[in-house]
Amino acid sequence: MKKNNIIYLLVIALVTFSCEDYLDVNPEMGVDAKQVYSDYYNFRSAVDRANWLLHNYVYDKQDWDTEIGAYSDEAQSTMLDKPSTDINKGLWMNFNGRDFGFKNCSEFNSRQYYREPAAEGVNAIRAINECFANWDLLTEFPKETEYSEQELKYQLRGQMFLLRAWHYFQIINRYGGMPEMRDVSSTDAIFDVERPTYVESAKWILEDLDSAMLYLPEKWNAQNKGRATLTTAKAIKEMVLLYMASPNMNGLNPYGSDTKKYDIELCKQAASAAIEAINSVNDPNTRYRLLSKDEYTDNWYNKDTGIPDEAIWQPPMSTVGSPCVNQGVGLGWFQPTWDGGWAVFLCPTQNAVEWFQTKDGYDVDDPAAASHDFDPLHPYDNRDPRLKINIFCPGDNMYISASAKYRYLESYPGGYHYETMKKKNLVWTGYAFAGKHRWPGLNPVDKEDGYYRIFPFIRVAQLYLDFAEAANEAYGPQGSVPGTDLTAVDAINIVRNRIGMPDVISEYSANKEVFRQHIYQERAVELYQEFHRWEDIRRWRIAKDLFADSENCIKGVSVTKKSDGNFEYKSVSLGGVVRVFEDQMYWYPFDTSTMNMMLKFKQNPGW
Repeated sequence: MKKNNIIYLLVIALVTFSCEDYLDVNPEMGVDAKQVYSDYYNFRSAVDRANWLLHNYVYDKQDWDTEIGAYSDEAQSTMLDKPSTDINKGLWMNFNGRDFGFKNCSEFNSRQYYREPAAEGVNAIRAINECFANWDLLTEFPKETEYSEQELKYQLRGQMFLLRAWHYFQIINRYGGMPEMRDVSSTDAIFDVERPTYVESAKWILEDLDSAMLYLPEKWNAQNKGRATLTTAKAIKEMVLLYMASPNMNGLNPYGSDTKKYDIELCKQAASAAIEAINSVNDPNTRYRLLSKDEYTDNWYNKDTGIPDEAIWQPPMSTVGSPCVNQGVGLGWFQPTWDGGWAVFLCPTQNAVEWFQTKDGYDVDDPAAASHDFDPLHPYDNRDPRLKINIFCPGDNMYISASAKYRYLESYPGGYHYETMKKKNLVWTGYAFAGKHRWPGLNPVDKEDGYYRIFPFIRVAQLYLDFAEAANEAYGPQGSVPGTDLTAVDAINIVRNRIGMPDVISEYSANKEVFRQHIYQERAVELYQEFHRWEDIRRWRIAKDLFADSENCIKGVSVTKKSDGNFEYKSVSLGGVVRVFEDQMYWYPFDTSTMNMMLKFKQNPGW
């Protein structure tokens, strides 16, 4: 009995279909495998189904999952009766939707709330495995292409290995170790399997990625820009190794342990893999590079270039010309109601604002910051440039047009935006989202339009952040890393310098433990609202500590307008907002109905 038959348990018991799968063979309709898989373009369409099943948290026109940031400490939902608050209250068991569960409705039909990454992963892996099973049928190739028949075959095969690896990675990051999903078996197969560990499962991903590297090109032609490359495979590999090394995944800690141990040997492997990916980026034969400060926001939206050169791996891109105010493109999560967003939207937290240092590189709670241009009476001045790129702070101008009636964010009692939130009985942090997922003028007043929109899974900056984390654990902040002159501190400085921030001050890199916290902080800032934070605080096993005081852990800002026209700013806990997090929540639970079918396949601990 094959252990990988578990995939069909998942297909049957976990994934809900509403229509037939694209390119499924149906003999009753006169369609057989040879007709589907013999032609190159048909075969590529079958492979591309796994591309279209890449989960896009931001720009999918029917995707409601973008409130994932509100599970962590970087954002807060303005309404307390919505699904994100069920998760925040710890009500995870049998919850489906918004990153949890295996519900899925076909990408070709209305899916309402349901398009979960794990379900997409199962569907994508099934599609890829069908391609592998029918590989020998591929015999008909176009003549007009610039690629040879061998190159076309290699391109497809490389993408198949990589896509299977990525989708499987998404499943195990949420649910832990899973049996490998590599074969096509009968959907009525009987199975009873033991679950492997996360590390064992991740090793299968590494095997697929190594195979992908044998076939993928370093660069595609203009018509195929954005497809996976050899550099993409290297970037995913280093990310997988870093996750394997992380405290929650590596198996060094017993369940429920408060220790935060990394697997040092795996950290060494992750650092080495990250250097390989960085070297690949720096190879002039690739298109990749770290964008300049002036180009920084091109990573998420631009009018000219489409997929930016910093994006190493991303879902399919939206086209230019999308409506500037459209509640069906996922942007409603980031736009307040006064800007055409949904009735429920997210706000940045005070927790997040405090991650952004002064422009001289000091933490805002460091006593030394006061002597380096940090003024509590003007707390948003002289800060890391990424603060204002990401977040509208009290008093900020939010519009291009001078005719906008309420141009400046009024977060104080009596202010327009404060009273708007109070009138609708919404929880508000005092902040609003600025850039990254909202380009300048994306509002009903300015009506700026015509942008390409992209949501990178992996950017070049992340390679340096991943390297720094792994290298710090294995070799220390300034330790020599085999195969490179780059140190952990050097890597963080590259990310900071690009945006105009100075090098990390020496006090913050005094030793591995101190620097670890600043690596975590730099990651939170650089990858803000890119949906890494929720995974990071779980893989680091720090979520329980962050949310230990569940009723007071999430903060906003209280703004008071004084009689002289000046303002006072105070960090305050948000009333009614909770973040419940216990040990079992480091892994998602399988639903009860599924587990009732199991014998050897065990539920995650604590559920």
